[in-house]
Amino acid sequence: MKCLRCNEEMINNTVITRKSQISYDICDACGSLWLDKNELDKMAFEVAGSIEYSSKDEAGSIAEPTKKCPRCDDTLLEKVFFIGHSDILLDHCRNCGGFWLDSGELDLINKELKEIMPVKGKGFSEFLNNVHLPYWYKRVRRKSRETDFTIEVPPLKDAELKRETTHKCPACDASLNEYRVYSIKIEGCSKCKGVWLDMDELQELKDKVEKKSWGTLRWMDGESKAIEKTIGMISKRVCPKCIEKKLLSVSFDDSPVIIDWCPTCHGIWLDRDEFNEIKDYLRTKLDSLSSAEMRTKVAEELKEIWTGPEGKISEILDAKAAIAALINITVFEHPKLAKLLMEISKKLHSIGF
Repeated sequence: MKCLRCNEEMINNTVITRKSQISYDICDACGSLWLDKNELDKMAFEVAGSIEYSSKDEAGSIAEPTKKCPRCDDTLLEKVFFIGHSDILLDHCRNCGGFWLDSGELDLINKELKEIMPVKGKGFSEFLNNVHLPYWYKRVRRKSRETDFTIEVPPLKDAELKRETTHKCPACDASLNEYRVYSIKIEGCSKCKGVWLDMDELQELKDKVEKKSWGTLRWMDGESKAIEKTIGMISKRVCPKCIEKKLLSVSFDDSPVIIDWCPTCHGIWLDRDEFNEIKDYLRTKLDSLSSAEMRTKVAEELKEIWTGPEGKISEILDAKAAIAALINITVFEHPKLAKLLMEISKKLHSIGF
C-alpha cells in the first residue's frame, strides 16, 4: 500500500496483547494512517458505542483532489464529517468502511471526543509508547505489501455475492455473478460493475431502495414501463439471456441516462452507477411536480387499488407512497390538506398497510 499523501510505502503494524489484537498501516515518512473497518474504534479514545460513522452526504466545496481507496478497486474515498456533525473532515470508503487519516487527524478526533462525551484510555500516543510493555505484547512490523488485501466492490451497494453464473457481461464479456440485494436476486459484473435486471426487477429495486423513506418513489412506475414503447438504436451488446439477440440502446424516460434493453426477454442492462442516476432522475422529477399534478397522480393510484395490473397489496402500497409524496409537496403549501392526507395514510396503516 502506497501512502496517499507522499507515495511512500506504508508499514503495517500488528500489535497483540493479552486481550486483543490491533492492526494498522502507517506512513513512517509523513505519519498518515490507513485504518480498516473497526480499527478506528480501537485506536481512538474509548467511548460508549462506535465512532465509525459519518455524515451520509459528501462534504461539498472541497478543493483537495479525491483519494482512491487502497482496499477497493476503482473506488474513491469520500470527504465526510466525522460522527456526522463535527468540523473534522475525514476520507472514508463507503464500500469497505475504512478511514484514511492524515498526520494529526487522530489527535483532532480524540480532542473532539473528549469535549463531547465521556472517554477512557489515553489515545494513540499512549497506546504506542506506554501501554503495551515488552513482556506482555507482541508487535510485528512489516512492509505493507506483505499484508495488503483487496475488498470486492459489488455492482450495487449492499449487494451480497452468491455465485458465478454462466452468463456473459454485455459490456466487457466477463462472467456475471449472482448477487442478492434487498431480497432480490440480480446479476452483476465484478469487473465493470454493470448489472443485469430481468423483467420488472428495475421496478422492484426502485421500490425497495426507498423503503426507509416511506417509499415515495414506489408509485413512479410509468417511466420503467415506458421503456418498451421507446424507439431505440441497435446496440453492439448482446443479451446475456437470449442467444445472439442484440440489445437496444434507449433513453430512460426523458433523462440523459442511456440503458440497454432486450426486446425479447425485456431485461435491462445498466452500466456502473446508472441505477443511482435513475433514482436521482426520478427524485428530481418528483420534486418538480406541483401539488395539483400530484393530487391527480394520487387519484390515479387510489383508483388502481381496484383496477391496477399489480396485486391489491402492491397497489395499496403504491397509493400510500403517492400520498406520502403529496404530503411532502403540500405540507408547506396547504397545511390543512396535508393534515387530511396524513389521516388517510394513518387509516391505511391501521388496516395493515
